[in-house]
Amino acid sequence: YFVSAPGHQHLTTQINLAGDPYTWGDFAFATREELVIPAKRIDDAVEIDKRRLEGPFAEVIFDIELSRTEAAELQSRHARPRAKEDAQDAGSQLAGTAKV
Repeated sequence: YFVSAPGHQHLTTQINLAGDPYTWGDFAFATREELVIPAKRIDDAVEIDKRRLEGPFAEVIFDIELSRTEAAELQSRHARPRAKEDAQDAGSQLAGTAKV
């Protein structure tokens, strides 16, 4: 995820689901315990209907806390070449310009 807010340091992070066989196989060795979270299976018909889903789903809660900074260069996504730079990835490319 790319997360930003005015006056805060831009954050690039990820989540990993507990029990996933690939959780600890991160190619950049970036998986840490605090990034591994359990998914709660929801099979209650009322909750399924409320979300307009067709069956059981998993819920994940992942709290993100941003660090305050006055340094403008730390408040935006780093300008560097990306592995994927095409129209299909436009949302990701614009992540640093999102207004909160």
